[in-house]
Amino acid sequence: MKIEIEGAIIRLIPESDREVKELNALWELIARCEEENRKLLPLGMYVPGSSEYAQFYVEGLKAEVKPKVELRKIRYVCMICNRMEEYTEDRPTPICCGQPMYSMD
Repeated sequence: MKIEIEGAIIRLIPESDREVKELNALWELIARCEEENRKLLPLGMYVPGSSEYAQFYVEGLKAEVKPKVELRKIRYVCMICNRMEEYTEDRPTPICCGQPMYSMD
C-alpha cells in the first residue's frame, strides 16, 4: 500500500488486488452514507524501526480483543524405530523411516 501525504490530505493507494479489497472494507467501515462518518484515532505508539505497524481505532465501534487461539500439540510415534515427536495440529503428519508416523492422541 502506497501512502501519499499532501497537507491535510492523505491518499492510500492500493498496489495489489488484496489491498484493493482491504481498502474497500476500510472505506465501508468509515464512510457512512446515512450517518455521520467515523473517525480514525491513533492507538498506542508508532516508532519507525522498532514498531512493525501503526494502529488506529475506529470511533464509534467497540474494540474487540480476539483471544489468541493456541494450537493443540499431537504426539506421534514411528512404529519402526519407536521415535516420538510432538507437532502442532496445523502441521502435516510427519514422516519417519519412510512412512507416516502414527498419532498417539
